[in-house]
Parts: sequence; structure tokens; C-alpha cells
Amino acid sequence: MKIVQICNGDIPPKKYGGTQRVVAWLTKGLLELGHEVTLLIDGKTSITHDNLKIIKLPKAVKKIIKKSGEAEIYKYLPDNYDIVHFHFNPITEPEFPYVVTFHWLGKSRDKFDEKILDNTIFVSKKHAINNNRFTYIHHGVDLSEFKFKEEKSDRFLFLSKVSYPPKNVKLAIKLAKDMKFKLDIAGGWRFSISRYLKFHGMVGGTKKYNLLTNSKAMIFPTLCEEPFGLVTIEALASGTPVISSENGAMPEIIKNGLNGFRCSDYKDYKSAIKKISKIDPNECRKTVEEKFNYLIMAQNYVEQYKSVLKNNKLKKIIGG
Repeated sequence: MKIVQICNGDIPPKKYGGTQRVVAWLTKGLLELGHEVTLLIDGKTSITHDNLKIIKLPKAVKKIIKKSGEAEIYKYLPDNYDIVHFHFNPITEPEFPYVVTFHWLGKSRDKFDEKILDNTIFVSKKHAINNNRFTYIHHGVDLSEFKFKEEKSDRFLFLSKVSYPPKNVKLAIKLAKDMKFKLDIAGGWRFSISRYLKFHGMVGGTKKYNLLTNSKAMIFPTLCEEPFGLVTIEALASGTPVISSENGAMPEIIKNGLNGFRCSDYKDYKSAIKKISKIDPNECRKTVEEKFNYLIMAQNYVEQYKSVLKNNKLKKIIGG
């Protein structure tokens, strides 16, 4: 199959860019499954393969669309392809076979308020349901990129956008101060003289992977209807359990007592901190191996591509 993926930014990104990181893993998976992939992007890529073609856009995807509309992007499509995979939300239905992966959270923090095209795939069951749809594919990571380690430090980790209130860094900080444990905070800066807190700013590469690998647990107390939460499976891939809220996709990823704990209130979070040493890092890694790896993700997308090409619509996969 000949697949075109359209995305902004570098594939993969050097630091931040969850969508771009997913596109990189999906591309790798599709290539390993024997498909031909064209990346139509406005950034750079470090991926190389005999069956990979790169088409570089002259300007940023968003700038082209804002100035001239989506049709201007389509002028750069290759002459021969089977299906186009969008990683942004087109305004109008394309006149060629396509799918859209909807990576984002709606403006109302649970659902999207603008038009969603017919062949749109969401990234979790809850994400799809919140938008009255029936098709989703979970993200998958390449486990070879994550160093697994059973022996952990005594430090906990918050890794998310510090400046975005729904990510709820305040709760992680309160827990650290109340329970007197050391907390690494990555994803931005905030002034603090507390001996329990260490801010790392924006992290990527080796520093990010080391934090994921060595932490006793990740605290992910999101307040919003998280579409997926890529950083949670990155932590699990490193053998690091996750303490999360019940919001969004968290029940689809975090299984109480197996790879972490989900919490409904502050009391639950305190209890989870106390019990976290009981979680086996091997079970965390196993979760990703069995459910959230990039080849499974790629295979699931191929099934949807085939459905669109054969039936002109997606397969419904809500359930289970």
C-alpha cells in the first residue's frame, strides 16, 4: 500500500511534539510492515528507508492553509498513492481516500466544537465517545527507545506542561510537600525554594529518558479529558508506574495495582504514593509490549486504510 502522511513539524521532534513522535513511530511501523510511505511535511526527518519518500512543503502547513486553503497542500501530493493520512483536521471532505487522526483536546476540554470529517480516527475510546464517534486507535511506542530499569530512585516525576493548569502540577507539588518526598518537575519552570522540588524546565532526549527510567513513579493528575496521554506509556515503557486521575483515557491505560493507580481525590493520591513500591516494573513494561507498541498501532491503521479503500468508510471498533 502507498500511504501519504501529512504533518507539521520535525518527524520525530528533537524535544516536544507528541503528534510528531507518534507519526514517526507510525511511519516506522508501516515501513516495517512492507508499505510505502510518503511524508508530506514542513519540517525535517531523521527517518531513512528505501520505501520512504519525503516531500518538503515550502512553508508551514498552518501558514499555507491560512493563506491559500487546503487545496494548496494537495498540489504537493505525489502522483501515485492509495490513501492520505492527515494529522491535522481538514475543513472540508477531501475528494480522495483519506483518514484523519484526531490528536487533540476540544476547546471545551472534552469534545471538539468544530466539524469532524467522516473518516476521523480518535486516539482512545473515551476520546471517540466524547465526540460521538466509534473509531479509535491507541498510540504505540518503540520500546527500543526506552531504557528499562527495575531498580528505581526515591524520586517521583511530574512530566507535563507546567504552565497549563489542567495538567495539575499544583497537586503533585502539594503531595510532595505534604508527604515529604522528592519530586522532579519537567515541562517548564516555576519559582520554588522547597527542598522537595527540583525543576528541570523543558526536557528532551537523554535527560527525558533518564528521568523516565529512574523515577519511582510518574504523577499524572490531569484534570481534563485527556485524549490519550503519550507520556504515560513512555513511563510504562521505562518500567515506571503511573499515578493518574480517572479522567479521559487514563482507565484505558492505567490498571489499578498492575501498572499504577488511578485516583479520584487527594486521599487516593496519598494512598497511591504509599503503595507504589508494590508495582512491578516488569508489568509496566509488559503493558506496552502487549497493547501500546508501534507495530500494533501500525497494524490497526492498516486495517482502517483497507476499510476506507474497500468500503469508503472506517470500521467501528467501539467495545471491548
